[in-house]
Amino acid sequence: MSPLRPVGLFENYHVVRHFLGLDSCVVVSARYVSADGASLNKAHLFPALRKVVATHRALSVKLQDENSKQAAFVNLETIDLSLLAQFSGHDDLETAIKGQLSRRFDTNSELPLWRVEVLRDGTVILAYHHAIGDGLSGVAVHQSFSAALQDSIAGDDSSLVAIPQSLSLLPPIEAVTNVRPSILKVIKTVLALFLPASWTALSTAWTANPVPQTPEIKPGVKLISFTREEMASFAATCRSHGATLTSAFYILTVATLSRLVPAPQYKTLSAFVAVSLRTAAAAPADVMCDYVAAHHTHPAVHPAFQWPAAAHYAAELQRQKHAVREEVGMLYLLFGDVAPFFRGMLGKKRGGTFEISNAGRVTSGTHAGAGPWRIERMVFAQSDLVVGAALKINVIGDPTGAVNIALTWGEDAIDEAVVEDFAAQFQDGLRALIV
Repeated sequence: MSPLRPVGLFENYHVVRHFLGLDSCVVVSARYVSADGASLNKAHLFPALRKVVATHRALSVKLQDENSKQAAFVNLETIDLSLLAQFSGHDDLETAIKGQLSRRFDTNSELPLWRVEVLRDGTVILAYHHAIGDGLSGVAVHQSFSAALQDSIAGDDSSLVAIPQSLSLLPPIEAVTNVRPSILKVIKTVLALFLPASWTALSTAWTANPVPQTPEIKPGVKLISFTREEMASFAATCRSHGATLTSAFYILTVATLSRLVPAPQYKTLSAFVAVSLRTAAAAPADVMCDYVAAHHTHPAVHPAFQWPAAAHYAAELQRQKHAVREEVGMLYLLFGDVAPFFRGMLGKKRGGTFEISNAGRVTSGTHAGAGPWRIERMVFAQSDLVVGAALKINVIGDPTGAVNIALTWGEDAIDEAVVEDFAAQFQDGLRALIV
């Protein structure tokens, strides 16, 4: 095995978070249905996976010296798919995702940083370490798998994959776009460290339960879905008001959670919305990389949905497409010593109420109609359940036009009853907005 390159600035953030037991994986699943009723067994899966692994270098690396400033990605020369693929005898997707989010990777093994689970109904769940890919990376792998599945001839179920040495790993985000923060942002951040807690924006924000003193990954998962017809109508309504799906979800989340805030002293929420940096980095959609940041706001507690607010936030997100890179660059202030930063969160007030990550609408790709297999229900989920925002709202649109949302949370982060109330009110609220 030979080192490919050191882990990058943001990649190291995810490496350390996983190493400390604060994170497990990112999950993207898709159900594969064959026109002839064939089952997605090993004879179909392994030939397609061999092609996928030979396409994405990030699927053939492991970590070296992860608990040091010299952490690096190391190339694996061969991979045994039989050690990475699990066939389950059930089709309970919610339970399966919960199981995946419970499992961290054994980074001391000679295995790559991903795995798959195949459910009885043909759903393929891809789980991977956040350092090798963001949410859109999972979409890229599924589209590669879909194309490979259409072209593969079932029968050769060999599990060994020899990795082409010509494959290259994409550079870290800071190598392809400027992430350095402005002097003004650095000054504001440093000054905030010396302010009394009661003077900060977080002081009046409801962020559910504090971060536990002892890290433990205990995920909760709830899946909700909206039909193609519902989303077509809702998307048209969003456009008519100058909003986007993401901005409308943001305002609807604020309104819904505002009705669940437990005490009047809380005046705001602490919200994060993921912003892809692929455009800023000139990176295509069909590659694996960790090119993402988050826009942080403190919206006022307000129990009513307002379209002007959704339109305003859509414009704000558009302005932040490049400026949000500075959030990654702020990691330079840690001088590579990320572990104390995370340990300092333990036992403290949580920094985020909710986080929205929208992987967008997934198309069938160039092989649509070119083979017997089609993609149906897709789901995107992620961990960061210990120190991250109390509630994760993970959104993805599948090729059928439906939109699926995975609500994920840590059992210590927010009460399940609150999430159940949120899910019911969020669904009712969205449907009430459809014209």
